[in-house]
Amino acid sequence: MSDVINTNSRENWATINPTLARGEVGYELELGNLKIGDGRKPWNSLPYHGSPGHWGSFYDTTSQTATANTPTPIKLRSTDSLSRGVRIESESRMTFERTGIYSIIYSIQFSNTGSSIHDADVWLRKNGGGTAGNLANTDTRFSVISSHGGIEGNIVGTVNYVLRVEANDYLELIWATTSAEAYIHAEGVQTSPFAHPAIPGIICTATQVASA
Repeated sequence: MSDVINTNSRENWATINPTLARGEVGYELELGNLKIGDGRKPWNSLPYHGSPGHWGSFYDTTSQTATANTPTPIKLRSTDSLSRGVRIESESRMTFERTGIYSIIYSIQFSNTGSSIHDADVWLRKNGGGTAGNLANTDTRFSVISSHGGIEGNIVGTVNYVLRVEANDYLELIWATTSAEAYIHAEGVQTSPFAHPAIPGIICTATQVASA
């Protein structure tokens, strides 16, 4: 098997559309995707095999507030140093270097200083564009319990999306609250009344689960 047949650009593989022998591997140069031949189906009819494993893990250690009823990007200002292929730009934009199918999971610590329950919505926006960039059917509403006994109300909101992105796309998590008394809460390491690690206001991961 020659290198010309087994290593090629995505465009050339699709144009040539060869039928790979059973067990023969074809590699896409730009994306790192693999297809394995079965001796019958041409390239364009073969599924991709696994994924190149691009991922990013992000979090933020500062509390975040927003003006009531005003959609606001959620900041992700810290990155796991081992992240590969997904990065943060402009403090809030999860930017993808490679096309693929990704699982996006977030966990947000909401707190409420007020005596009434307040709601917070969180959704995905793609490549900016204001409301035009909002991704359909991605919004979730969380009701943040009121303060009680001198303690702020606290809940954690967690959602998982699975979606396709193209190389150089970016996603943002957008939130809006019915009252500024509800906010994204972060705090540092505590030693009293018991020792515990810091609480990030948000943790968000983007993991490639399949080639596309």
